Amino acid sequence: MNVFNRAIVLIVIVLVIAASVITLLVATGAVTPDVLAGGFGAQLEWVAGTTGGTAAATIAVSIVVILLMIPLLIWELVPHRPQHPLVVATSEGGVSTIDRESVCELAEKTAANFRDVQRVKCSAKEKADGLLISCQAWVTMGTSIPEISGELKDTIRSSVEQLTGLTVREVDVRARYEPVEARRLAVR
Repeated sequence: MNVFNRAIVLIVIVLVIAASVITLLVATGAVTPDVLAGGFGAQLEWVAGTTGGTAAATIAVSIVVILLMIPLLIWELVPHRPQHPLVVATSEGGVSTIDRESVCELAEKTAANFRDVQRVKCSAKEKADGLLISCQAWVTMGTSIPEISGELKDTIRSSVEQLTGLTVREVDVRARYEPVEARRLAVR
């Protein structure tokens, strides 16, 4: 996410936390509704006038929102280590790399060419002795799981190694049968 988008998200999170804290303080009677001189006076007057279950619900919702937003704020503030690209080749003229997401997309497109594979999602991790590619494949009901898993492993390994030059240490395939209802919905 670029800097502008992160800044917008941070501003929204801070505003939601501030609104929840103010609502909580007004609902508990710790501050008066005129704490904000802006256009939210009517809403805060309503919050201040609530009693019983409505007041309890307002307080509970405010607390839940605050508790959900704080970890999100922390997660947004902590710098995320970007995944470095995978080195495909090095020479005197420079370095050739490929993004990890591209390797995953190649594995997914390779698996999608199988007739019985309905959908697939892959991830790739770089290990010292090669890539570890993990795929979750949803297959047509009645497909032989051992057969399709073996074919997927071999084909994905071959395709990634041949097209990227990277060594694939292992391909893990977790196969699941695609529910019949989901296929019917997708056809409509």
